[in-house]
Amino acid sequence: MSLCLASAGVVKSLSVAAFMLAWTHSIEKIEWQEDWRVTSRGLELVEARVKGSGAGMEPPPEARLKDGWFHWKPELAPLPEIALGNSGLAGEWRICANGVCRTLSDLLGRPAGADVALMRACDLPATERLGAGDATSNEPAVLDAASYNRRGQQHALDKAYDDAIAAYNEAIRLQPLSAPFYLNRGMAYQAKGDRPRALADFTHAVRLDPALEIALAHRKALALEIEQLGARMPLSQKSATK
Repeated sequence: MSLCLASAGVVKSLSVAAFMLAWTHSIEKIEWQEDWRVTSRGLELVEARVKGSGAGMEPPPEARLKDGWFHWKPELAPLPEIALGNSGLAGEWRICANGVCRTLSDLLGRPAGADVALMRACDLPATERLGAGDATSNEPAVLDAASYNRRGQQHALDKAYDDAIAAYNEAIRLQPLSAPFYLNRGMAYQAKGDRPRALADFTHAVRLDPALEIALAHRKALALEIEQLGARMPLSQKSATK
């Protein structure tokens, strides 16, 4: 059995027998985690945990506090599928296995946005392994394109934009037809003030995936910004650049 994710025509199957689903509550901003098993009967919820309590996320009476988390085992039959929505008010859904967590957008290879993603047990061959290589192997894991993309995202969060761009360069080298990689590199270029390279990356992302709305929006906004900057240039400076 594999874990299948489907959203907006994209389907990914992951080689996992068990995984953790994690998210942040949109109001209380508190971490919530659930342990699931992938079985022939569907997805089986093993345990739920919440780090604290608050409105709309009160742990049940049987929950037990341990190391700052309320733990309990929900009485729930295996589910044929789970719908993962995104309100945009909190961080993304994260799926974790083998010590590695990845966002839904990362796993799908495209921004999840407001599209609902369906998660189910399936018989499809696994398209990728969730985690850093084989846990039974002593060999160092080789970074794939998605790993370099995740590394770039972390560097961007740390505002280390040159390091982010270097990581995205490797992701693009390994997977040159991935529009989200160009989108991410473009945002790193834009953050460090390199508008021409950012615009080029947004444009290339749109060429690869015309339905990637976030790339379309970034390209349109940046093109308008560049146009407005040009309009505000002193006449003498414009003449000097001709």
